[in-house]
Order: sequence, then structure tokens, then C-alpha cells
Amino acid sequence: MKRVRIQLINLLRDEIHSTKPSIFSTMRRNIIFVSFFAFILFASKHGGSTDAFSSSLPFLRGAPTPSTLIETDHHRHNLLGLGYLHRRINNIRHKMQSEAVKQWNTITDDIGRELNKFGSTIVRIFASRQSHGTKKLDDVIKTFKSVLIGNEVDTAQLLKACRAHLVLMKSGGAALRLVGKDMESNLNKAEALFNNIDKQDGKYLASLLEIERESGIHEGNELKDQSAAMGLLWIRRSLAFQLDLYSSLIPTNGNHPKEAAMQAYYKTLSPYHGWLLQKIFPTSLSQMPDRRVFLSKFGGTEVDQMSIEYEKEIVRKLKSLVSTWEPIINTWTNEYVRLDLEDTRRA
Repeated sequence: MKRVRIQLINLLRDEIHSTKPSIFSTMRRNIIFVSFFAFILFASKHGGSTDAFSSSLPFLRGAPTPSTLIETDHHRHNLLGLGYLHRRINNIRHKMQSEAVKQWNTITDDIGRELNKFGSTIVRIFASRQSHGTKKLDDVIKTFKSVLIGNEVDTAQLLKACRAHLVLMKSGGAALRLVGKDMESNLNKAEALFNNIDKQDGKYLASLLEIERESGIHEGNELKDQSAAMGLLWIRRSLAFQLDLYSSLIPTNGNHPKEAAMQAYYKTLSPYHGWLLQKIFPTSLSQMPDRRVFLSKFGGTEVDQMSIEYEKEIVRKLKSLVSTWEPIINTWTNEYVRLDLEDTRRA
């Protein structure tokens, strides 16, 4: 019994000097305290003093005597009692540990749920901000979708869509600045005529062009420079240029925007530009950034903040814009050819 007591004292001393501040070390320390005092009480109950159990063991010195046999039997009985107490303490410890683990799991689960909610909120906010970033592009697509009514081009809606597109072009950076200024100048010419006639008379593009042609300001298909017909002719060519450029941004493995812009320029604008414009426009287009930077500008975000999903969303909307432009430009061109207003002189 002395050995047991010494072991309990040593364990108690180690626990007191332990520097581990965990919940399990605290529980273990409490268990040892309980074990030690239970041992003292148990020993006092059966022998009045713990010294009664500290006598030397008789089988280590020789043959047992009746008194030593009684003491040994008493000692065995006490050891059985301590074993039962030890098992009870272990059971209590296991229950306490299980309860602590359950509480800890509950805490971590709660934290995990809150973190998930927080993460979802951040994602929604970020997605909302990005969605707001494409508002200019959305406005352009929406207004152009209302331009074509059957086989007729609605004049008021066309002018409105071109104004919305100018706002988008200004966000495209320095590379589209010259194209944007040229388009704005031609848009002013078309609006000047439309705002000074009966809106019903110029409801459709064809009727607007006919009114101006019948006024006698043109010389056949040589259009007056400040006329609405001249302005609308160059707006159409500008949109045809941009249609080819934006189409090149749709595939991920397409040409660099600088190369695509030059190809589109030589196809749609260069045949009608004089020597000076053929020098100015390519210089401006040489400032085209790479594809992701270009897309980020139309998406209203920084390139390093543009996710793969958001990039795909911008591309999807550009594809929608291009497919909306194609039938409008075809109808537009056919009206000019029918009315013999296709001026092919170089500017």
C-alpha cells in the first residue's frame, strides 16, 4: 500500500507541475486528486491509518506466519477495492472525455456553419458587384435587340442603342478612343436630322434616308459630308469593324486583339480611308491590350479580380451582342444599296 500511495503522490506532484493547459490535462489532474483522497479514506476506514498498509511484505523474508497471512489477505482485499475504485475513476474519466469531445465537435460544427454562411455572403456580394460591372454591356445588348422590327430598322431605337454603345466603347480604353470619337461625330449628324422631322415620318431607317435623299442635298450616291446618311454609313462600318474584333475575343485561342483589330480594320474600314486615316487608325489600334485585359474592361473590373466564370460570362454576352448586330448590319446595308446611297469614296 505504501507503494500505491507513493505512486499516487508522484502522479499528483507531476500533474501539479504540469504546464499543459489543455482540457484533458485538467481532467486528468482532477482524477488523480480524487484517486489520492479516495485512497486515504479507504485506507483509514480499513486500518485507521495508512501506516497499517506500509509494513513489509512477509513473503520477501521467508515463510508466512498466521499474522502475515491475515495481513496479506487484508492487503489483497484492499488491492481489489483499489482496483474497483480505479475502474470507476477510469469510467468517469472516459465519460468526461466523451462529453468534452462532443462539446468540442458541436463548437467546431457551429464555427464551420458560420464560416460557410460568411463565405457564401462574400461570394454573393462579389458576384453582385461583378454583375453590376457588365451593366454597360447589358444595356447595349438590350437596346440593339429592339432595333430590328421584322425587316425594318427602328430609327429611334438605333440611335438610342448607338448612344449606349458609345458609353461602353469609352470603357474599352485608349485603343477604342479614336473609333469612339469618330462614331460619336457621325451619330451627331444622324440625330440632327431625326430631331428636326416628324418622328413618324422617320420612324424607320429607310424612311429617314428617303426624306433626306428627296431633299436634294446629295449628288446621286455621293453623300453630303454633314448629312444623316453619311453619318449612318460610317456608323454601320464602325459596327462592322467592331463585330469582327469582338468575334475574335470569343475563342480562348484566338488571335491577339491587336492582330485581330488590324485584320478587322483592313477588311471593313481601310478600303474607305484616305492616306492620313490609314496612318492614324492602325497606330491607335496598336494599343490593343491582351484578351483578358480587354474583357475585364467590358466587364467593369480589374483583370486580377476577374474569375474564370466571370470571364466566360463576359464572352457569352459579347457573343450575344455580335449575333444581334449581324442581321441589323445586313438589313442596314441592303437599304443603302436599294436607295443607291452606298458612297464608296475614300475619306
